[in-house]
Amino acid sequence: MNLRDSILKLFSGSIVLALVEFAAIAWFTQTLGTGPMGSFFVFQAVVGMLGIPIDLGISKAAEKQLSSTGSTGEILTTAALTKGALMLPWIGALVLLTPRVESYVDVAGVVPLVVLGLVAAQSRGLTLRLLAGQMRVDKNAALKVLGKLTWVAVGVALVVQGWGARALIVAYIAGRFVTALGALVRMDLAVALPSVARARSLVDFGRYVFIGNVGGFVYQWMDVAILRLFVGVDLVGAYEIAWRVASVAMMLTEAIRTSLFPQISQWHAEDRIDRIESAFEQWLQIPLYLTIPALAGAVVLGREVLGTLFGPETVVAYPVLVVFMTEKILRSVQLVLGPSLFAMDKPSLGYRGSMAAIVTNLVLNLALVPQFGILGAAVATTLSAATAAVVALTYVTRFVDVVVPWGRIAWSVGSATAMGLAVYALQPYLPGGWQRVAVGVAAGVAVYALLLLAHEGIRLEMRTAIEDVTGSWS
Repeated sequence: MNLRDSILKLFSGSIVLALVEFAAIAWFTQTLGTGPMGSFFVFQAVVGMLGIPIDLGISKAAEKQLSSTGSTGEILTTAALTKGALMLPWIGALVLLTPRVESYVDVAGVVPLVVLGLVAAQSRGLTLRLLAGQMRVDKNAALKVLGKLTWVAVGVALVVQGWGARALIVAYIAGRFVTALGALVRMDLAVALPSVARARSLVDFGRYVFIGNVGGFVYQWMDVAILRLFVGVDLVGAYEIAWRVASVAMMLTEAIRTSLFPQISQWHAEDRIDRIESAFEQWLQIPLYLTIPALAGAVVLGREVLGTLFGPETVVAYPVLVVFMTEKILRSVQLVLGPSLFAMDKPSLGYRGSMAAIVTNLVLNLALVPQFGILGAAVATTLSAATAAVVALTYVTRFVDVVVPWGRIAWSVGSATAMGLAVYALQPYLPGGWQRVAVGVAAGVAVYALLLLAHEGIRLEMRTAIEDVTGSWS
């Protein structure tokens, strides 16, 4: 697998996903309002929350074992049956707690949809992990785009029919199932009898990854889950939309994280530590060239982006958007380094880092949300990301040398600051509405790119990346 090629394909797919999701959420929010959007996001939080004990880290463990041993049939059937058995008691709990679940999500009759959502999400997660374990992680990009397009198409059709929040929920389920089916089609599929020994090995490795998955849930959904206890679904909707806007800055980081895990696992098995160190030096800095200017852009244009694209109800989340952009800078570091501990067979250390982040996030959310609402939740999540980044860097440097190019990062900060000041000075001359956002963003990108590439080292790094990627296409 060509690492640069894999990252590029995933990043390209992420750009398509971001454009599709941006347009869809903007239309859904302006059509339905923040209330139904909030119900949909709470539904996703419930599915994500229940998915943690159902998965128990088995999907990640299956990817790890498949990239090492290649026993596709046994791993696939054992993992699927184990996850199915773990799901049964939670389905029973959902049925018993039906009134409370409906009140929490604010959608009547939502429990059967939650069950279907669990099945769809677990199927998608397992099949994509198995595909990555077969060193076909680059195939994930097209599958994710297909799933997102399904969500949009089904969602638009059902919203037009007046389904409200249910439209987005049903569309979510359809998109997950389509992605899972596509992954099965692209996989070197094999079926074999499940093995008790294999199940034990999956659970043994997965118990450490499980905590990492809990950390992923805490990062993505804990704030929403706690927020819903103190605020209405309309504020939850505005808060989560700010999160989605900020997450666009993480597209490249996510592509790097997804591609690096199986590659580092292979390099570690071959004792090629030098390759791991070289990958860290290169791919740790590049995501920051996107997240740092994204913060400056949010400060200057955040209100216009929220109000124009998603409606005036979402402008209340402008301070949240700025905080989240700060969080993305920290998260970029953690997402490159943190998962590498598991890839290097150090799950116990990954466990410790995840636990530190979980405790930080939970305690701060409970302390800040009741008093500060959505801003408190954003601050709690950001401080949790800072904790995770520091712990990941501390542990990874025990085994490999991590070179941080502080000079280049400082240059990026200076370029982003100059970009922000330039766009701020330009604002009185910008048109209103969509044109204001488009011109402001375009001007900011142009100024930042020119200033960033004025640095010779950064310019050479980018040129090398482009030449390598171009060569992989030739």
